[in-house]
Amino acid sequence: MVCLHGFNESAQAFSVLKNSANRYTILAIDAPFHGNTCWKEGLRFTPGQLHEIIQLLLSAESFNAAEPLILVGFSLGGRMCLSYYQLYPQSVQQLLLLAPDGLEMSFWYWCASHTLIGNRLFASTMKNPGWLIKFAGVLNKAGLINAGVKKFAVHYLHQPQVCKMLYTSWTAFRFFKPDIAQIKKTIAQRKTLVQLYFGKYDNVIPPAHGINFSAGIEERVQTMILEAGHRLLQNKEVHEILDPGHFNQAL
Repeated sequence: MVCLHGFNESAQAFSVLKNSANRYTILAIDAPFHGNTCWKEGLRFTPGQLHEIIQLLLSAESFNAAEPLILVGFSLGGRMCLSYYQLYPQSVQQLLLLAPDGLEMSFWYWCASHTLIGNRLFASTMKNPGWLIKFAGVLNKAGLINAGVKKFAVHYLHQPQVCKMLYTSWTAFRFFKPDIAQIKKTIAQRKTLVQLYFGKYDNVIPPAHGINFSAGIEERVQTMILEAGHRLLQNKEVHEILDPGHFNQAL
């Protein structure tokens, strides 16, 4: 099982998989700019580089690099998993995604990470985020962003170190942009099993994203909505789901 964590987290987030360690070898990776990873490739991290890292880890652990993996991703890690599967579907046996980013492209994320003007404005804003915090409140009242995005802005943008990481991550990870239509075709063709988990009260990645994604490939995609918010890895029900028994039933 290769596990990819969310923004401002580390591989330690997957310590809840200790029960699964009896049956699976778990490779939880600190993404660039997170945890203990020292990234020297600038503001550029691609699915190809992730593939090279995974292959190196498998080789170091004496595993057959050609054997398909179970990919587990939370939030930002979910977007990484989707992009990885799009390019290397033959390397993936199963996708297990927790509140995955990437199922739908946010206009604000696209503007900040995929346009030159937007990225420069984003960089300037992260150095002086006060106006954005106020603007987020205005957008929320106007119904243009949901309460979860506003809460994210208020909570994180007061912290300079997190602002820096947000700019760095959004910019460097811009190459992880899953083509959902293509991914769905590949899932159907390869009969890949996908398990999706969402928090009922998640305003950051709402369950509707998963429902829209599974349309047309319902027999390959299992979607579960839990009594939780966005932080699914802190939910006890998820700890039980991430037990080997659940994988066995699905496989």
